[in-house]
Amino acid sequence: MNAMLWVRTFLSELHAWQWVGILVARIAVGLLFFLSGRSKLLIPERREQMRETLLAAHVPFPEFNTVFVSTVEFTFGLFLVLGLATPLACVMLGCVMIMATATTAIRNIKAPPLLGWLSEFLYLPEVLSLVILVWLFLSGPGWFSVDHLILSRTRL
Repeated sequence: MNAMLWVRTFLSELHAWQWVGILVARIAVGLLFFLSGRSKLLIPERREQMRETLLAAHVPFPEFNTVFVSTVEFTFGLFLVLGLATPLACVMLGCVMIMATATTAIRNIKAPPLLGWLSEFLYLPEVLSLVILVWLFLSGPGWFSVDHLILSRTRL
């Protein structure tokens, strides 16, 4: 019985620290997008590589979409790091990940059996990023965020 009480107390205390996981996930994924978008906007070789990827995937208006997607990654990646407009950032970056998965990443899967294909699909960084974005969308940015600061001052 004493062990059950200890486990219950431990789990309760652990739950109180969930904000750390949210913060780490939000900053890591936000930085991933921010730095990726930054390099595509500021480094001509990376921008050209992105344009060629979009061309190969038959994405319409590759020049426009190179700048658009890079700007979305840069801007909303920064928003995610700050915890600013987190639901909107998750939706925008989630759309980028869905499109990247559908247009390029999924085509690189070569495993024929269903479980092999599923294993490779779940291993894609785009899918993992999307899962984290969905979690952040549903959980919120945590208390260490601009969103929390704004909401705590507006008392809706």
